[in-house]
Amino acid sequence: MGQQDSIREVRDYQEIQGLRAGYSHTIDRAIETGDWDEFVSLYTEDAVVDYPQATLNGHDEIEEFGRDLEELYEYSMHTVQMPRLEIDGDEATGRWYMLVFYVASDGSEGHALGYYEDEYRRVDGEWLFSRVKARVQEDSDGYHV
Repeated sequence: MGQQDSIREVRDYQEIQGLRAGYSHTIDRAIETGDWDEFVSLYTEDAVVDYPQATLNGHDEIEEFGRDLEELYEYSMHTVQMPRLEIDGDEATGRWYMLVFYVASDGSEGHALGYYEDEYRRVDGEWLFSRVKARVQEDSDGYHV
């Protein structure tokens, strides 16, 4: 691997980390504001999102599911850590541990522990989610993603 390839791989790694951080920031903000455009823009048009309670296909279903979250939660704070990324040209995979704190619409508070397994695709020079699989531990307060 040449120096240019090494630099590209480091940049790809950082950009994918930024994408995953963007997920956390935009989902939390959208739950509070109801604006899901930025969150949905993180996905390819044909993205598949596999949550424990639903499988979503494409932008419309992702946005609809987000709007359902607005009814369930007043506030959330998604954190991700310890990424394992594999990059191969314009495609990549990743696994991240997650910790989410939330206040539900009924005022109850809780947290969720789990992980994300992602697939990414570079589209027009930008890394996007092409597949997201989220898994939450059973004993983590009944969190719905």
